[in-house]
Amino acid sequence: MSAAESFRPFRERVAEDEAQVIAFHIGGELHACDIQVVEEVVTKRRLHRLPDMPPRLLGILRLRGELVPVLDVAPLLELELTAETPAILVVAVGDTRLGVAVDATHDVVSLSPADYRPAPHSGGERDQYVAGVARIGGALVNLIDLAEMLREQTSGTPGTPGTR
Repeated sequence: MSAAESFRPFRERVAEDEAQVIAFHIGGELHACDIQVVEEVVTKRRLHRLPDMPPRLLGILRLRGELVPVLDVAPLLELELTAETPAILVVAVGDTRLGVAVDATHDVVSLSPADYRPAPHSGGERDQYVAGVARIGGALVNLIDLAEMLREQTSGTPGTPGTR
């Protein structure tokens, strides 16, 4: 993949080219995101909670000597985490590594443009983060633009897509 292709928005790449996604559960729903944004998946690790944290910050993960803040993005999708010990998708946003808590992770799957459908928009907050839907193994999966979601959440202007 060329450098220009790597900067194309996820919804464009998955609609036009084959894309690999990692599937995960949040709040009983199956979702997937671009595997290119996920550096690693961490399971069965304790989060260290800190006092006076904002609700979206679940805690800090110690990962090979680095402290990685872990975010709860479920409310942005109008869901709630159900796992007592969530799995963590470690994602790079600029120079910062962040963890994203999910209930469980599943397979990495290749999607062709034939698997992709644009997301139906219901007018909810989550619509700005759902890049589309796909059928994976008979299940309908919401394709989440995790990179865009995290950029907005860390830019200081949550809920304002496209502003930096």
